[in-house]
Amino acid sequence: MIILLLAGIACLAAAAFQLARPRRDAELERRAALANVRSLTVRETDGPEMRRRSLVLAPVSALLVRVHLKLWRRTSTDDITTELRRAGSQSMTAERFMALRVAGTAVGIVAGFALADGPRRLVLAAVFGIAAVYLPAFLLKKAARRRADQIDAELPHFVDQLAITIEAGMSFDAAVTYLVEANEGPLARELSRVMTELRVGESRRAALRRFAERVGSENALLFANAVMASDQLGSPLSHILRAQADDLRHRRQMHAEEQAQKAPVKMLFPIAIFILPVMLVVILAPVFLSGSIF
Repeated sequence: MIILLLAGIACLAAAAFQLARPRRDAELERRAALANVRSLTVRETDGPEMRRRSLVLAPVSALLVRVHLKLWRRTSTDDITTELRRAGSQSMTAERFMALRVAGTAVGIVAGFALADGPRRLVLAAVFGIAAVYLPAFLLKKAARRRADQIDAELPHFVDQLAITIEAGMSFDAAVTYLVEANEGPLARELSRVMTELRVGESRRAALRRFAERVGSENALLFANAVMASDQLGSPLSHILRAQADDLRHRRQMHAEEQAQKAPVKMLFPIAIFILPVMLVVILAPVFLSGSIF
């Protein structure tokens, strides 16, 4: 009896394993598809020459990445990856960015010593080195900010179109897919990625959260929260989107007014540095050249 009981348990376990295998395989395929969708890197595996180049440069790149992590301990790989995603980079990875930053710093210091002599070489090397250290991060943050501003400028009009298409009878997924195909720009590309994640099995909540993280702006976060609140509360999405579009336009107007108020302060420094000295020279030069103040 014990042998028959053990055999029955083994048969049940085997049957349960066979029944669970398709679901497990489907889950693994879904995770692999999501990983491919989330990846923004372009794999350079075209041809033997590219593979040989990667084999040669891989150890050097790994060494430069370790140097970067030791020198810039506050900057992690995840932080750089987030900035690259917000800047819309399709081919640059965090490891490649760190390697190029360290290599650029070394090249700048060597160029400073080579292009000058005496004490000037130290100054020039320091200038080139500091520029190579801070310029890439500055340009990356500026590109991310510019892209976020562009998405914020496109978002109110897109939300209006989305509300109209939903009121016409389309579902949220169908409306977003239709508008993505009809529009161009960074917002359309980001929402196209959201729809791709939804098609491979990701939840709408997780896909919209990652959309807001990739964009990195408050308006994108508000849009994602509005859609998730509609799903959670069951309220009409078109009414929420109408209110969201009005709020986004109001925020854009307030931001424009704030920038306009900052303009005189920003103009003060160029005027004080470049215009006032020239005016003083033009006004006082004839007096000094004549040799008399009166």
